[in-house]
Amino acid sequence: MTTAALAAAYGLNQSAPSGYESEATVLVEARLTAAAPATAGPSAAPTTAPILTPVIPDIGTERAVALSDAVVLPAAGRVGADKRSFLEDLTIEVTPDANVLRLVYTADNRFSARIRARALVEAYVSYRATGPTRVTVLSEPSLPDDPVTRPLGPDLAAGLAAGLLLGAGTALLRARTRGLIRGREDYERLTGVPVLATVPRYKRPAGTTLGAPVVLRDPTSPAAESYRYLRTRLQPSLRASLLPTVATTVLVTSPGDRQGRTTTAANLAVTLAQAGRSVILVDADLRHPQLHHVFGISGEYGLTTLLDGEAGVEEVLEETAVPGLHVIPAGRREEGDHVDLLDSGQLARVLHAVQKHADVIVLDSTAVLSASDAIALAALSDHILLVGDFARTSRESVRRALDELAEVVHDNVSPVLVNVPKSAGALVPHARTQPTGIAPHHEPLTRDRLVSDADDVAPPGVTQHAYVEAVEEDDEDAEAMAEYFARTTTVAVPVIYGSANTATVYASSTAADSSDDAGSPDDADSTDSTTEPEEPADARS
Repeated sequence: MTTAALAAAYGLNQSAPSGYESEATVLVEARLTAAAPATAGPSAAPTTAPILTPVIPDIGTERAVALSDAVVLPAAGRVGADKRSFLEDLTIEVTPDANVLRLVYTADNRFSARIRARALVEAYVSYRATGPTRVTVLSEPSLPDDPVTRPLGPDLAAGLAAGLLLGAGTALLRARTRGLIRGREDYERLTGVPVLATVPRYKRPAGTTLGAPVVLRDPTSPAAESYRYLRTRLQPSLRASLLPTVATTVLVTSPGDRQGRTTTAANLAVTLAQAGRSVILVDADLRHPQLHHVFGISGEYGLTTLLDGEAGVEEVLEETAVPGLHVIPAGRREEGDHVDLLDSGQLARVLHAVQKHADVIVLDSTAVLSASDAIALAALSDHILLVGDFARTSRESVRRALDELAEVVHDNVSPVLVNVPKSAGALVPHARTQPTGIAPHHEPLTRDRLVSDADDVAPPGVTQHAYVEAVEEDDEDAEAMAEYFARTTTVAVPVIYGSANTATVYASSTAADSSDDAGSPDDADSTDSTTEPEEPADARS
């Protein structure tokens, strides 16, 4: 920084405009004036000879006189210039301890500089021709040969001082921010695995610390799209949850406090539920719970209630505005009485019970380096998201958090970086746009179209289709039709076309059922002796 500042100072000095200086010096002397004669006493005869008294000039006053309108206007008029432009290039200096004025005039042309300096000297001498002081020209205005350039020393000194200040400030700033995560690639090097997703900076509602999840508050924003990107990247780790009675537990934590773990957990849970999964979001931060504020629900009963064995899972589940998403808040807590239960076997039993009620369990826990709760929860989780904040998380805290987790996790930690600017390697997706003013187009619901769609979505082995339109309740024909299909070997395949008012339900017979009925003699006999259910006319049509 110092070298750059010195180079800039040198460049500015060399590019500064140069001019010709014409210099003249004048001496300001005291002029003798006559004073009244003095008498020796009352009886003495008056003296008729005058007494000459010198008047000492004030050199500062003389400089002001030389710059006054009484001198400058006549001088400017002689050279055809106005007062303002004439004074811009004029310098009058006072010689210390001497009654000498040094007049310097600078101009682009050396002859012009001399002419203007001479005009000023003559106007000043003419003005002081009478009065208490006498002006003597010591040196006539000179005719300069070479242009005068700007002094290099002062400029280099200023550049040196500015460079040192800028360098010191930059060093202090780097020392302060050196320990923070420097970007996506830096976070990947620290954790040893690719960053699962990056979330750009976005504004929260005024007056709130967390606010509603951005995927609900502003679903078309780049931040909301980033959380959906996180959901997509996490999907391979959640495939096991598609198996019956098997749920995936995802722990969301961070190295330190206020680094985005609660925000990430809430938005991830919402996006998973919007994708059709059954999700339970558990607030396992018993020291500083926040999820009941985020979703605006009661936090009286929750995880602490389950740990105490005072209620079942269904009794503490809180519904949200998102279909498929339930929240278990932290619940009542008394000065950390329930914190020790997170390290007990009761926690494992509670999580096992919660897993029976959803496909995915998202745990919002304390920071890894703030308490031991995150370590206990990590040991019971299938996947851990380590959330880092670009503006707050230090590189050393990431290393320490990974060391703490290394004893209980095995290659199931994925980093997530939030509040990342694009310059730091963030993948900022485009905001979604919603088309407006476009009416949906629906093809006629012909029989061929319905049967074709049924073939596309039906399970393997379906050979026949019957279809009925959705009807209102308490309809006798609909009840008869439902009873008919209930006594027939069918597979129901629902298909909905664009509008909730147009719903079609298919009842399909399987080839296996048909072959079994045809291939068994006993069944054939029973078929002859048993009356087939009468097919309603609406179903046949």
